[in-house]
Amino acid sequence: MDYFIYDGECPFCDKTTKKLKSLCLDKGVQFISFRDLSLDSLKEIYSGLSLEILERDVQFLIDGIRYPGFFAIRKLSHRLRGYRYFSFLLYIPLVPFLGMLVMYILRLKAYTKSK
Repeated sequence: MDYFIYDGECPFCDKTTKKLKSLCLDKGVQFISFRDLSLDSLKEIYSGLSLEILERDVQFLIDGIRYPGFFAIRKLSHRLRGYRYFSFLLYIPLVPFLGMLVMYILRLKAYTKSK
């Protein structure tokens, strides 16, 4: 089982995850808000998770490997309807830096808007 873990209280994370879930072709991916689970339950899924990590970025766990933030979206993009054919673009050099910056700005904007 693969897990996409997000912050259900973060407007940006919640909205993004709902969209990703609707586009995901792989029904084996479980989308979970870490706010709905105890820390012990999360540690059973992946021992290296902490609240600090989970509050900072979405996480995609595949076969015991953790992909945070932009890298989680990039890894999941191979399984998304309509996007999987273009996911190779996310592997072009320097695109990850741009992707991380865009995600940071969008998350910050959504966070300040909710306050």
